[in-house]
Parts: sequence; structure tokens; C-alpha cells
Amino acid sequence: MSKRIVALAVATAALAGIASAPGAAAGAPEGAEITVGGRVTNTVSATAIGVNTPFWNPYLKDARTPGLLRKAGIRTLSFNAGGPTDLYHFDHGGWLSPDPNGKNNGGYEDLNPEFSFDRFAATARAADARMLVHVNYGTGPTDTKTDPSTPGHPKPGDPREAAAWVRYANKTRHYGVRDWVIGEETYLNGWFTIPGRDFPHEPDAHPDKSPAAYARNVIAYSEAMKAVDPGIRIGIGLFPYDPAKLNEPGFNKAMKEWDDTVLNTPGLARAVDFADIHWYHAAFSHKQSDADVLADTAATGPVLRALRTDLDRASGPGHRIAVTVGESNSATLNATQQQDNAVGALYLLDNNLSLLENGASDIDWWALYNGPLNTGTANWGDLGLLSSGACFTVDKGDKKGKQCQPPVGTPFAPYYTMQLLTTALKGGGSTLATAVSGGSDTLTTHAVRRADGTLAVVVVNKDPRQTQKIHLNLPRGYRADRTLTWQQGDKDPATQHGRVPSALAPYSAAVVLLAPRD
Repeated sequence: MSKRIVALAVATAALAGIASAPGAAAGAPEGAEITVGGRVTNTVSATAIGVNTPFWNPYLKDARTPGLLRKAGIRTLSFNAGGPTDLYHFDHGGWLSPDPNGKNNGGYEDLNPEFSFDRFAATARAADARMLVHVNYGTGPTDTKTDPSTPGHPKPGDPREAAAWVRYANKTRHYGVRDWVIGEETYLNGWFTIPGRDFPHEPDAHPDKSPAAYARNVIAYSEAMKAVDPGIRIGIGLFPYDPAKLNEPGFNKAMKEWDDTVLNTPGLARAVDFADIHWYHAAFSHKQSDADVLADTAATGPVLRALRTDLDRASGPGHRIAVTVGESNSATLNATQQQDNAVGALYLLDNNLSLLENGASDIDWWALYNGPLNTGTANWGDLGLLSSGACFTVDKGDKKGKQCQPPVGTPFAPYYTMQLLTTALKGGGSTLATAVSGGSDTLTTHAVRRADGTLAVVVVNKDPRQTQKIHLNLPRGYRADRTLTWQQGDKDPATQHGRVPSALAPYSAAVVLLAPRD
């Protein structure tokens, strides 16, 4: 990695000189003028973009899935099922403990595994993707349906079981799983309550559910797991609190307390290698309109900078805790068509690049397959990139009867902008600062200096009605190679060679690929 950073730093120095695109009109351009700067904001690996693959959705086993993953350019699969993760035991093909919070706690204990860990690994290998695994922190392997955990006889997660999983994955099966996260959203285990807000608690049979207890237990997990394979990386669950809202009582303030307590626990910082955060900022900010969701990416910088400060303060010099965005989407559990239409598609592209520019090292979208969120209305949504082919009954106004998703494996709109994203990031590289003058504030831009010396400029028009004119100032020494574009209603992105677009249609995006001149 150090060689790559040095090479990229040298290469980006050439971006200081700017020349107009061939054929551009003299004088000030009409619309938005886009300039790529030479300042590197982050380095990005070739496997930075991934997806979650919840084991309760069966379609990871579909024979077409590896090909769809490769076509999308997805290079990481995350073994994470949400709440049921802290009920899951990997042995004997995978099975779930009873939920210590009861059957009505989100129905987690009924979301049974539809594929084994080995099947997950086989799909990852077929798709040429690396793996990230969440281990069970909440419940122990002796916690069975006939002898469940009780408050009087708790059976919490066991570091020895996690170590056995590492041994099986990396020593017995030689899967080479590097990244392991302890638990899944453990900060929602019920250690705090908010009056008037009721939500399922993360399964956790530990008698002490405090952040300090989680931190101490993470140290024990890390020691046991790294004793088996010292080359693995251990992740902890933190919440990306919003520093602008710390004076507001409730959830955000409680999450700041969780993060501070975990990070300040003696020995914790040295025991972990990355923080696993879940990025649903728009949803937690109660922003629901299309415009609000698309504009929410502007909040990324302040939140990740605050987290970076906390991580550096806790770890001190000589040890840097990375930031992995283990989940992200335009919404969480609310059924909304934004999740699988053009809004969700443009959000995926703009959001993921914003996270990378502000220090995230990896991002795993939720999810590959999810299934519809049915509220009994026609306003359903699906957090998956691909359809699960489900049907449900609608009963609202004049919209009644059976409604079905497209056939299993049919891409939703965000799948196509995932292709744009992974094209821009192909091979890894560096994210670069960009500047925009003129135009509308619904136009956003990003740039990536790729490891092969090419440059990708990403432009997103988040206006649902207006075409936006653009003028890209080409860095000196570069020529336009090809442009990939996608707009609302398109399937696969369209490709045009040798031309920089002069305008973007409403709800559309482009990736302009620039190659060094011969």
C-alpha cells in the first residue's frame, strides 16, 4: 500500500495544470464549470466496494448471482444478516439461538439461515470477491431452543466460538477471511431507552449490556481470534453520531456516549483495527423527501471528521483505526420507493463517493438481495440491488390486490449506478478534490485518480426536472477516452467514446474516463 500511495502522490502532481477540453468555446462556459484539483482526499483499495448478503434471503445461491456480482464490479461480500447475526452459529450448516429478547423482538429468531457459511464463501470465490464476517457476540453456542438463555442463567456470546470460526475459515478451509467484526449494531442492545421510541433490541444475552462491557469483551474476542490467525483484522461497532446535534437529547447523544466509552476503555484501541459504522444518516435525520435524501450527502464530511478525531485520540500515534461503512442505504426499515428507484440509484453513487472522500476505507451496501418492505400499501420498497421476486397484497384506496416484484435477480435502479461507481474506482486509486462554479446546487462532482494512471470524473444531476449544462476542464496531459451515462429509466449504463458530455439530463449521472495523452 505504501508504494501505491507514493506513486499516486507523484502522479496527481500533474493535475495542477488545467487546460480546456478540445472544442470548448472561448470565454466563460455556460452552466457548471468543473475542475479537478490535485489534492488527494483518500486512498482507495481495489476491493473497497461490497454488499451485505443476509443469510435469511435464499438467492445468494442462485446460479446467476456470481455473474451479477462481477458485472456490478462488487469485490467484497459481507456475511451480515442484521439482528439475527447475534443469534447465528456457523457450525452444522448454520443455526440460530432463541432470541433472549423473545420472539416478538423484530422476529429475528425466525429469520433462519437459507445458506451455510461455506456456500457464502463459494459464491464469494466464484465472484472473485473477498469476505468480511460478523461473528456472534450476543448468544453462546450452548444456547438452544430446548435450553435457552434466561436472565437467571445467561448464555452470552463466547470468544472461543469466534476463534473456532476463524480457525475453520482460514486454517481448515483456507478462505483467507481478513476482516471480522464483533457483533452487529450492539449499541442497540437495550442499554439505553428513548421515551416514545420503540424499536427491536439487538440480541444480547450479556448481563452487562453497557458500552464498557462490550469493549472489554471485544478485547477478549480479539485476543482469542488473533491467537488463531494473527493476520486478521478486528472491527468494532460504533455509531456515526452527528456533532451538529449533540445538544439534542435522545438517540444521537446516547450514541456519542457509546462511542466515547468504548474507545476510552483501556486496551481497546490496540485490540481493534477498524470501526464498523452503519450509514443511514438521512433516515436517522428523518429526511424523507426525495430532495432531502439526495441532499443529505453534504452531512458526510462533518460526521466522519468527528469520528476520525475520536479514533485518533483513542489510539494515539503509531496505530490508525480505519473506518469501514458496513451498511449504507438511502433508508433503513421504512418502506419507500426511493430505495429502488432513481433517487436510491443517484444516492448510492453520490453517497458512496462522499464517504470515501471523507476517509472511509470500505463500503458495503445493504444489500444484494433483501426483499420488499410491505406496509399493505402500494408504496413498497426494497433495500436490495436485485429483486427477490416476492408478491404481496395491497389494500389501500383504489390500489388493491396482489402486487409482485420483477423476477428474481432483476436489477433495480441502484444496481446500474453501482456499475458506474465500481467503474470509477476500478483497480483502486485516490479520491481527489473537485471544484464546481456556476450551475445548480443539485449538481455534485467527484474524481478518482485510478491506479493505472487514468482519471475518472463523476458528475451527478440530482434535479428531477432540469437538464444541467456542464463544462469539464480537462487536466493538462489528459484526453477524453469514454463516458458512461445513466439516467432515470435506463438499464445498463450507455457508453460513448472520445467525448465529454456538455449536459446531464434530469436524474442522471456520468462517469467521464480520461486517459493520459500518448
